[in-house]
Amino acid sequence: MNATAIAAALVLLAATPARAAEDLSHVLRRSVEAYGGARSLSRLGAVKQTGSVTAPMRGNAVGRLVRIYAPPRNLRVDISYPGGHEERRVLQGDRGWREGEPVQGMQLAAMVLQAARLELPRIFFEDQGKVADAGEVARNGKKLRAVAIDLGGGLALTAEIDPETGYILHTSGAGQVPEGMRISFETDYSDFRKVRGVLFAFHEENFANGVHTGVTVLEKVELLPAAPPAHTFRPGGKPESI
Repeated sequence: MNATAIAAALVLLAATPARAAEDLSHVLRRSVEAYGGARSLSRLGAVKQTGSVTAPMRGNAVGRLVRIYAPPRNLRVDISYPGGHEERRVLQGDRGWREGEPVQGMQLAAMVLQAARLELPRIFFEDQGKVADAGEVARNGKKLRAVAIDLGGGLALTAEIDPETGYILHTSGAGQVPEGMRISFETDYSDFRKVRGVLFAFHEENFANGVHTGVTVLEKVELLPAAPPAHTFRPGGKPESI
């Protein structure tokens, strides 16, 4: 290779990281805009979602879902199955409860990761220091751009974005929990619809450690201008009144 070709190659190599960073910034901006824009997303006090959950591990029983999220990291999930069986999960910051009892380890991590999924894509512009480029991935015949988000406590969430639409089509959350177990939760998203200008996926396919754990179908999404009362995110709260 002659000197001119070597010089050109060095210029190209030096420019590649800058181009990659610029390309990633473009994808993140596209995603934020697709979901309604930074202004609309930052104004949301909370989101209340109602729908159904089909649980393969319960014989494909269909439960009624009420899910409320308020940043930062406040989550309540109430599922009522036929026969009076209920699941109630609450997350308030770094504390979590399931059926009213405090939880740690994998059960707490699962709620932290679910809350982080509901935070997307707001985190792309509100906490950019936690977002890192994870390269391109191929999924279902599409090339997606992956970004990794550090959640702290050994947990990380990866979001895979369609660069053409800005839609987040897949997320995977993973980490090491105190029990020494490596956990992995994945979600596929589809049926995207806008509610008062903000985009939501009304269909979710959920997996835990490679096992299909459920299908979530939303029927209604409500945008709340302010966070609900603090007791909503504690055991015993009543989301039906919100």
